[in-house]
Amino acid sequence: MSMLPAAAASAAESGPAAAAHAGPVIVVGPNQSIQRAVNRAHPGTTIVLKKGVYHQAVMIRKNRITLRGAGNSLRGTVLRPPRHRPRTLCSSNFGVTGVCVLALKLDPETGAVFQRVRGVTVTGIYVAGFPGNGVFGYGTNGLTVTRVSAYHDGDYGISRFMSTHTVFTHDIAVGNDEAGFYVGDSPLADTVVRYDIAEGNEFGIFVRHARHVTVSHNLVTGNCQGILVLDDGQRGGAGNAFVAHNSVIRNNKFCPKHGDTPINVKGGGILLLGATHTVVKDNTVRGNHGRQLNSGGIVVASAAKLTKGANPSHDTIVGNRAFLNRPADLIWDGTGVGNRFVRNHCGKSIPRGLCH
Repeated sequence: MSMLPAAAASAAESGPAAAAHAGPVIVVGPNQSIQRAVNRAHPGTTIVLKKGVYHQAVMIRKNRITLRGAGNSLRGTVLRPPRHRPRTLCSSNFGVTGVCVLALKLDPETGAVFQRVRGVTVTGIYVAGFPGNGVFGYGTNGLTVTRVSAYHDGDYGISRFMSTHTVFTHDIAVGNDEAGFYVGDSPLADTVVRYDIAEGNEFGIFVRHARHVTVSHNLVTGNCQGILVLDDGQRGGAGNAFVAHNSVIRNNKFCPKHGDTPINVKGGGILLLGATHTVVKDNTVRGNHGRQLNSGGIVVASAAKLTKGANPSHDTIVGNRAFLNRPADLIWDGTGVGNRFVRNHCGKSIPRGLCH
């Protein structure tokens, strides 16, 4: 492990890790401790991870730390579970996680956040096989996760809770047991999920108990449910989301019900379950087939029976192309007020008349 000025680090490295940095740089190799580098770092430090495999879990609880790998493929920087469970606050509360970005001050019993961690960036890393999560933020402000791949993690691939001003962009989440991308427990989320790929997860992109979220220009395929905005019954509900320009294709994996998901899930494209003041616009939704509550192309339904959440209200479904979905391309259960279906190109709707 070495601590170098920015210019010297750039000269020593090649590839994505060689980008110019502002502030001090710590360079870490595969046989060195990433956590030790984080512990040494001051706000504004970039920790550069060389190519190779690291059997480590990392916790960041400092402001303005950048964790920069050499690429999010198996030829770049690969993070796999350590041989022994780390004795950290993150592992004990959220499971063994690849990169855990945790609030500076919080109540570990209630989860209440007293001081957020700010300005952390995670980029250029392949994170795989963690029992908990791939990249996980809790109590963050300004978290950016970009060009990260999260494969086959036990809970979430790339996620954030109790946070604001988050960006997930140009990431890949494949085969994670819960959501590939998750935005939760944040009435003022101010979060952007864009230009990502979510494939083969239970939920591709999941927004729960959160508002002010943009989900755009993503490819979502092979999940049990493609994109979900859910009011889970907590105060504040869910919505004020903008879901646009996504390709939501053949999300036909079957996921049986379990503790966190009380129903079987299969064949869902875009589902607004109790969401309010949400716009679903200019998406391509095709080939999502199933016979479950979530099944179909674009589904707008009440959360009252399932979670004691709200009826969908003041949602606008406009300009989407939805074809070859079953049981229908557009489905609305008739609940709520102020919902509009405008200029959607599709073959079949329930009730009739929603297709252009």
